[in-house]
Amino acid sequence: MRGEGHRIILEGEMVKFSARVKSHILQKSFEELGFNEKERVKWKDCCSRAFLRAALIFLARREEEAVVYAGRGHSLAEIVTFLLLRGGYAEPVVIPSARSDRFTLTLSKNEHERILCETACFPEDGCDRCRVLYLRAAFLSCATVLDPSKGYHAAFLSKDPRGTAELVGLLEDFDVYPSLSRQNGGDLIYFKDSRKIEDLLSLVGAQSFALDLMNQKIEKSIRADINRRQNFDDANIKKTVNGAQTVIEAIHYIETTVGLESLSEPLQKAAMLRMAFPEVSLSELCQRSEDEITKSGLNHRLQKIVRLYETMKREEFEVEE
Repeated sequence: MRGEGHRIILEGEMVKFSARVKSHILQKSFEELGFNEKERVKWKDCCSRAFLRAALIFLARREEEAVVYAGRGHSLAEIVTFLLLRGGYAEPVVIPSARSDRFTLTLSKNEHERILCETACFPEDGCDRCRVLYLRAAFLSCATVLDPSKGYHAAFLSKDPRGTAELVGLLEDFDVYPSLSRQNGGDLIYFKDSRKIEDLLSLVGAQSFALDLMNQKIEKSIRADINRRQNFDDANIKKTVNGAQTVIEAIHYIETTVGLESLSEPLQKAAMLRMAFPEVSLSELCQRSEDEITKSGLNHRLQKIVRLYETMKREEFEVEE
């Protein structure tokens, strides 16, 4: 990823879903901050502080002399730097990585703590927009989202207990209740419910991705329903074929041993009808019958032939013994 005139470009065909979502959100943030000449700044000072607080909490990696913030996306480092300068704080040292889109950004420990102290009242004294932008910064700093085509999973990895408490409280305020576990020395705040992930994506500003997720879920549901119906139809066909084969075997046996004329007239007609149409269902068989007969009536006659066949086979076996 690289920023060119604050237009974020993703390179390569196999870009991860999370990276595409974050690229979209970063582009949106640049536009809202008025980075282009014709765009108006849409973030209040309180909103900027909320975003900055979350970024500094969730990107922070403690060092001896200073606090190092590490992350992906040079454009995120640009936004953090811009907000620090806008808030009258010290300019950080930004070191982009030559090997990838990673960056490190450094502030003194005193400056770090001062910023967090001055924004500590969030979200109680902030506007509704502050809450959304805090969540957006947390998402950009430490979240991942699985491609919906592979499953439903979204997670934040928080290394700071203070950040965990604030983020969980904020999500619950939005009625998006996460699950929690310990992982890699931090707190994993995660979702496996597709509806919660849709809500999360909408909240952070990725509404188009939330709609894509909904559409994929509907498509999966339709495909699953088609497969269930196909499996049901296949099972019925198999059942019909197996049942017809048993009846035909019985009719052949009776015909070659005692002759079909030994059967009553209704049973003879049923036998002749089944032999004429060996592969059709009972319903179709009734429609092809010259006599008016119900499905249960025809089935009763055919099963009577099968029982007669089984009796004859059993008697034959007993004679042989």
